[in-house]
Amino acid sequence: MRTLVLIGHPDLAHSGTQAFLQAAAGALTDADEWDISAQGVPDSAEILRLQGEMRRYDRLIFQFPLYWYSMPGVFKQWLDTVWTTPFVSGRPGEAPPLAGKELGIVVTFSQAQQDYRLGGREHFSLSELLRPIAALGLAAQMQLLPIFPVAQFGYMTERERQHLLVTYAQYLSLPAGAHFADQAQWFAAWLTQHASAHSDYAAWAAALTAQQEQLADLHDTLAEMRREEDDAL
Repeated sequence: MRTLVLIGHPDLAHSGTQAFLQAAAGALTDADEWDISAQGVPDSAEILRLQGEMRRYDRLIFQFPLYWYSMPGVFKQWLDTVWTTPFVSGRPGEAPPLAGKELGIVVTFSQAQQDYRLGGREHFSLSELLRPIAALGLAAQMQLLPIFPVAQFGYMTERERQHLLVTYAQYLSLPAGAHFADQAQWFAAWLTQHASAHSDYAAWAAALTAQQEQLADLHDTLAEMRREEDDAL
C-alpha cells in the first residue's frame, strides 16, 4: 500500500510538530510527502500532473494544524484549485478517479484533546468541525479513516513522543481495520528496522515475534480441540 501525505502549513519550516511527523514518515518506504504550501498556484498542466500523481496512491492523508476550527487557508486554496469537480466526482459515465482509495486526516493543535468534545472547552468534537473534509471524501467515493489528532506536542514527554512516532507510522502504513496480530507483526518489523537507534529494539522484536508464534500455536490447538469436540457430538 502506498500513502501520500499532503501537508498544508503556513509556516512549515518553523513547526516542531510537523518536523517530527515528517521525520517519522520519512523513515517509511511506502509513504511520500508533499508540502503543498510550497507549490504555489499551479497552472492547468500542473493540475493535471498532480491529479495523475495522486491517483497512483492507495491512501491520501490531509495533514495540517487546526486554524480557527478548520484547515489553514493555504490548504483550502490548494484543494479548491487542484481538486476540480471532474477529479472529485468523475466525468459523466465514469467513476471518480479516487473512488475506493482511503482518506485520512492528521490534525495538530495546541489545546488539550479533551477540549474538543461535548461539554469541553471548545464544545465540538474534531469529527464535527472537520465534517466538510469528510463530505469531500465521500463525494469522491473514498473510504474515510478515523481522524488522527496530535494534541499539545510541545508538552509531550519523550515516552509520549515515542508512542506518537509508532502510532503515526502505523496510521500511514497499516491497512485499515488491522487486527492486533497484524499490529504486533508490524511493530516487530518496525523494531527490527530501527534496531540501530536503540540497543533493546532487536531483543524486543525477537520477544514479540516469539510471543506471536506462541499465540498462533495456541490458536491452532484450540481450533483442533473444537473440531474434535464437534466430531464427538
